[in-house]
Amino acid sequence: METREEKLASWADSSIPSHQGITVLKGSLSLKPNDLGNCMRISKDRIQFNQIEDCLLNIHSDTISDNVDNPSLWHFKAISLPRSRPGKLVLSIPKQIFQKIQDSWNLHPRTIEIFLSNNGVLATFDSSGRTSLVMKVANSRTTGFDCVSVTCDPSRRTTYVLYHHLTDEDAVFTTLLSTPERCIDSYFFVAALYRSHHQQIELYRNSIDHTIQGIEQKTGFGNPGRLHHERRPSLDEYPALDDPKRTIQQLGYCQTDLAIIGHLGRCCLDCGEWLVQAINERLLDDQHDQGKQSSNSFPKQRDKQFSEHLKDVLQIVRQDVEYMRRRTVMLLSQVQQMSDRTQSQTSFMLSVITQSDAEYTAAIAIDGKRDSIAMRTISVLGIVFLPGTFVATLFSIGMFTWGGAGGEQPSSLAASPSIWIYWAVAVPLTVITFLAWILWSKRENQKSNKRLMFSRMRASEAESTTSMTRMEGLVPSDKMA
Repeated sequence: METREEKLASWADSSIPSHQGITVLKGSLSLKPNDLGNCMRISKDRIQFNQIEDCLLNIHSDTISDNVDNPSLWHFKAISLPRSRPGKLVLSIPKQIFQKIQDSWNLHPRTIEIFLSNNGVLATFDSSGRTSLVMKVANSRTTGFDCVSVTCDPSRRTTYVLYHHLTDEDAVFTTLLSTPERCIDSYFFVAALYRSHHQQIELYRNSIDHTIQGIEQKTGFGNPGRLHHERRPSLDEYPALDDPKRTIQQLGYCQTDLAIIGHLGRCCLDCGEWLVQAINERLLDDQHDQGKQSSNSFPKQRDKQFSEHLKDVLQIVRQDVEYMRRRTVMLLSQVQQMSDRTQSQTSFMLSVITQSDAEYTAAIAIDGKRDSIAMRTISVLGIVFLPGTFVATLFSIGMFTWGGAGGEQPSSLAASPSIWIYWAVAVPLTVITFLAWILWSKRENQKSNKRLMFSRMRASEAESTTSMTRMEGLVPSDKMA
């Protein structure tokens, strides 16, 4: 029964040739350690979709003929499907061709379901004397969607391997061809993919570290190695950044990438632990089988030699996987310190932006104060002249007498005897108005100072309460008592 992912999966079109081609690796190894070099045959080829069926027939016929000619040979067949376009539920092989591969090689029925899985999958299946290993790394556009399905068939003395969507196919096949004697072990094909995936994660981590280090050099704070310099940056020296908000955005990208790489690293660590545990169980099973053979009065010398050789290969593969697993542990530690550095830079940049905004606000306040002084001067002048103007207008009823009659030019100016009334009213009114303005300004300033002092007292009390709470959390209750 097809799963929901299989129903929604996008298969490749067999009529369209693959630009990258399909890599085929096949070889034969002797089960006898002494004849390993003489009987080793390995070939690598690149074909298209329309050549898959002929390739499967040739592989099957070659296996049968080799088993007849030399029954001590072990065969391995590996096919690497090309990388497809990024996206979920996308396969790079036509459905009918995959069905032929699955039927011919007895791949596990859940192979496609695992290939389409969005998360990493690690599984071991044993049925009908065959052992199947299926691995899918955690999906990531930066480290790839690598997956592999391996079936070890002792009846045919053949290991079948199907790789799909390898990010670095050359690295995987270079590992296989560099030590072909290990291809007798089915776990080695999974370990080669595990090594390649770890290298992709390491490259991803290096790119993030390079970005963070560039930001540290740009800001001048938190740059590793600055403690060894004679001159250390002062806390009052803020960097002159062109676009601090752009730097904050880059730090946000780094935080997102670190979250992704942390998940990938943990999945890679689980993969290493799964491989080590599976190899250990395989070694225990081999020891148990050897114990049964030793109890037999006529043990098979060939099977005993093969078991010893396979045991040596398994131990070498386990050591290599354990080495990569320990590197993954250190990678996760590096990811943690990179996350701390990113958080430190983010906090610093936020403080820089806050400081810049505070300086901008202070400049605005200074300009506002200057405008306030100018307006106050105008207000004082208005206070001084407004009462006189009011009184002059009020008493503008013949205070002065201009000489001359008719159209003649005035010859003299005579003041009214009642002009003293103007000064007697205007001067006291001006003084009273000015004093009232001074008293009102003082009263408003006192209210503002009281509000500011009250706010400071509340902030100080809150800080004291927080400090006491922290101290109570750090000091045990019995010591406080």
